Amino acid sequence: MTSRAHRVYADTQRETSVSSAKPVELVVMVYQRLLDHLHTGKVQMGEGTDSSESLTKAVELITKGLKSCLDIEKGGEISQNLLVIYDWAAKEITLARLRRDPEMIQGVINAFVPLAEAWREHAGYKDDSFASKYIVPIKSGLASLSKIANGSGTMSATMV
Repeated sequence: MTSRAHRVYADTQRETSVSSAKPVELVVMVYQRLLDHLHTGKVQMGEGTDSSESLTKAVELITKGLKSCLDIEKGGEISQNLLVIYDWAAKEITLARLRRDPEMIQGVINAFVPLAEAWREHAGYKDDSFASKYIVPIKSGLASLSKIANGSGTMSATMV
């Protein structure tokens, strides 16, 4: 199968999956694609190649796929906290691109994996290896989390 044929087949398969999915499964798909793009962008950045397409798609998934679907009135505090996380992540990805810092991208990945796992569990998925595919300890992770928890980081302390 040629690479073009492979892409057409994959696109068709993805469209079929989306059109037949339940809302909770769509959210899981968005998180999965988000994590895939973040991971790809991190690897590309680490290799010194162009990561702009992957990271731009990641930001679009956050802003158009996750953030735009929040219902602050119905979701209350949970929606507000997710909004803070989504805003932080979009800014962090942009800053990581400017600094060319793959470790910052890993920090975003590490923040999104528990959210993705929660949605996967809610949708009934049982794959225990999901987190191990994406979670990697980062050097500055503890310092970043400490800043966030103490309210001196970009995210508010109410999120934690």
